[in-house]
Parts: sequence; C-alpha cells; structure tokens
Amino acid sequence: MINQTEQMMYRLNNLDTLQRKLNFQYGGKQLENGSDDSILYSRIVSVDDKIRTYEGIETQIERTVVQNNTADSSIKEIKKILEYINAELIKANTDTTGEDGLKAIAINIAGMKENLYDLANTHVEGEYVFTGSDSSIKPFEMDANGKVTYVGDNKLRSVAVEEGSYRERGVNGFDMMMYSSSTAYKDQSLTFSATDRIIDQDGNEWKLNSPTNDTLTKYDPDGNVTTDTMAVTFDVVTNTYSTPVLTAVGTKFEAKTNIFDLIDNVVNSLNKVDSAGNPISDTQARTLIGKGLEELTKAYDGVNIAHAELGSRNKIFETSLEGIGSKLTQYKKLSQDLSSSNLTEVALQAKALELTYTALYSTISKTNQLSLVNFMN
Repeated sequence: MINQTEQMMYRLNNLDTLQRKLNFQYGGKQLENGSDDSILYSRIVSVDDKIRTYEGIETQIERTVVQNNTADSSIKEIKKILEYINAELIKANTDTTGEDGLKAIAINIAGMKENLYDLANTHVEGEYVFTGSDSSIKPFEMDANGKVTYVGDNKLRSVAVEEGSYRERGVNGFDMMMYSSSTAYKDQSLTFSATDRIIDQDGNEWKLNSPTNDTLTKYDPDGNVTTDTMAVTFDVVTNTYSTPVLTAVGTKFEAKTNIFDLIDNVVNSLNKVDSAGNPISDTQARTLIGKGLEELTKAYDGVNIAHAELGSRNKIFETSLEGIGSKLTQYKKLSQDLSSSNLTEVALQAKALELTYTALYSTISKTNQLSLVNFMN
C-alpha cells in the first residue's frame, strides 16, 4: 500500500512539472531553462548572439550614413563657395575693375573664408566629419591672425560593415581642404612653399625642421617622428623649397596646399599687400590674382575628387546597410522559429495532461476508499 502511494505521488509530481512547463509555453517561449533541451538552447543562444552582433553593426552603419550625408552636404556648399570666389577673381582679373572694386571683392572673399571655416568644421552627433581618425578633434583651428591650420591626421576611421570586415568612412581634411599644388615622382624634384604639407605615397608626412628649415623629417601616419630625413634647398627668388631628385621606384611626393592659405594670398593680392602686409605694385597684384585663379582651379578639382571619393564610400555603406537589414530579418525569423512554442501542440499536450490528471486522481480516490482489511483481501 505504501509503495503504491509513493508511486502515485511520484507520477503526480511529474504531471505537475509537465503542467508548469506547458503553462510557460503558453506564453510563447519553448524553453524555460537551457537544461530542457541543451542542443536547442545552444542553437537559440548562437542565433541571438548573431542578432546582437548585426544590430550593433547596423547601428554603426546608420550613424555613418548620417555622418557621410552631412559631409556630402557640406562639400556641396564648399564647392559653391569656391565657384563664387572663382567668379569674383575672374571679375578682379580684368582691367575694368578699379582699386575700390578690388577691395570690395577682397571683403567678399574674406567673408567666404569664414563660411568655409565653419563648413570645414562640420560636426554631427558630437563628431567632426573631416578630422580623420579621431572625430573628437576639431579639424581646423584659426589663430588670432586668421591663419587656419589643419590639426587632424591623414587617416580615415574604419567602420564594420560585416563581421570582421571594415570599410573606411568619409574624407579627411587633407582630402577635402588641401590640394596638390605640386607632385614629384622618381627622377623628379618636389618644389613647395613653407606652408605646404608634404605627403609621400605611404601617407607619411615630411616636415621642415625649425628654425633652420633646411631638412625634411619623416613622420609616420600616426604622427611619430622617424629617423628618415631629406636635405632641401631654398630659392630666395621664388621663395620656395626643393627636394633632391627622388631616386626610388614607386616614390610619390605631394605638396598639399591649404585652401585657406590660398584664400589669404588672394585677399592680400586684392588688397595689394604681401603676406607680411607690405605694399606691392599694381602689376605684382594682377600677376598674383591671375596665379590665384590658376591655383583655385586646382583647389576646386581637389575638392571635386574628394567629393567623388566620399560618394563612392557612401554607396558602400548604403549597400551594406541593406545587406545587414536583410540578414537581421532572417536571423530574427530563425530565432522566432527556434524559441517559439507550438501553441497547437501545447494545447493538445495540455488536454492529454488533463485526462491523465483525471485518471490519476480517480485512481487515488478509489485507493483511499479501501480499508486496510479490504485492501489485504
């Protein structure tokens, strides 16, 4: 009798456990504990991990697309300003424009420089879009004399577009607000001014040593000084520096001129003064205005190239965003299929459980009605 009672209590406990499981599954989830089905639980965990990974990538790409679109709008405005400055310089480079007209054009262009400065320091969601690898740094700084310097680097940030796969984002200040005023390859010498930034084919920057300015020293892309140096010569007539003839195959050196420096030179020419504020002749001013027009064309072409590069990178991220969205949809559906309970099956099991409960309780009731004597008989 005692053994039979223990068996019935054991069966009843099993039925209670099954009932709790079915009640949980009515909520839509198949597994309450990983031990219920370790293999299925492992698959669900793996799929959910993929979902979290791709959701993180999707968020990064969405943010990058916003930043790239903001950069695209800023570069469009920069190009419009350069087009306006070009038109003003064409007007200034005619004999019909007198001294008062030149001064008025100088004032207009100086005002455009302020607008360019604001656009070059465009930021969105707390990040500067043209600063290079560290988007927390304001890329362009202006000193008390109005000289604008690029303080970012020559690199780009990389953003994940897939697990283990990254693409470069946007353009930096070297690409966008500096143009190649001079280029030299093997068997050629590079000519540059003191304010130019010298970049080689590997992205290293070569800087003039101060105060002698007779040597270029190489800095790696991370800004660390190296032991590589190159002697340079200075031409007092042209006020420019020159490197020795380059000898290595595949070598490329570029002198990057800051567009803000170009604008400063143009404004000085329109005001008939040199960079130190000393007066220059009308002939010298006209010559420099003409040269400024030529340089502005190079600057515009440089911005145009940067704009095209930005557009191609934008397309990569937009396409990647579509692909990530598709994968997320598939993984979420798979997770739903794996983790969701089959409510029809749960209902059938619950009905069967009800019948089993009824039968068991009926057996228990009849057993309890037996006396010890009747049971022994």
